[in-house]
Amino acid sequence: MKIVHHSACLFLVLSALNLGSVRAQMKDAEGNQYPTKVIGALEWTTENLKSTRFRNGEPIPVVRARPAWASSNAAARIAPDSAESRVALMGYLYNWHAVNDPRGICPTGWRVPTHDEWSAVTQFLGGEKTAGTTLKTSTGWTHGFPGNNASGFNGRPAGFRAADGSFGGIGGYGYWWSATASNINGAWGRFVDYNQEGIFMMDGYKKSAFSVRCVRRPTTK
Repeated sequence: MKIVHHSACLFLVLSALNLGSVRAQMKDAEGNQYPTKVIGALEWTTENLKSTRFRNGEPIPVVRARPAWASSNAAARIAPDSAESRVALMGYLYNWHAVNDPRGICPTGWRVPTHDEWSAVTQFLGGEKTAGTTLKTSTGWTHGFPGNNASGFNGRPAGFRAADGSFGGIGGYGYWWSATASNINGAWGRFVDYNQEGIFMMDGYKKSAFSVRCVRRPTTK
């Protein structure tokens, strides 16, 4: 009861904040369009990236076979659970080599948020213990605590692909990369899950694949 009450209060607080309206649309290298919304200091895409190409038009390779994925240190993408039918709703999963590729995974003027920018939006939405509820969609989660999507972020449980090429978490977990490396093998990201209200830091292997969002400084209209 305490958790439910706290979430309800947080929803009311966020409803009173100026989170920004849905803005324009971001268009990726192959013409896919993404609604955007100002959340905190940045304008965010409100869908996971589903581009098959870098900013310059070159393809982001698909790597399906598990051994090939585990042995590669090059940019790669894969559909959640390797099911292309899931891409329209959940986007692709990308390894960090694709996120960090100089050809650019986000369109011109857009970029992947940094570790510090993820921390800032987490605080803006109420802090690590409860902000996940405001980021998660209200449907699509296996069970536990679905979100209220008060932020308009539309976080979906696309799961992950591990460094060894195995899949997991679909329906129960949403993971997003940051643009910030943690060490030679790892990079920072964030995740939400079906059974908690928070959003949590993770230090993921660069070979792993997670969802990607793009951000920019809000433009004036």
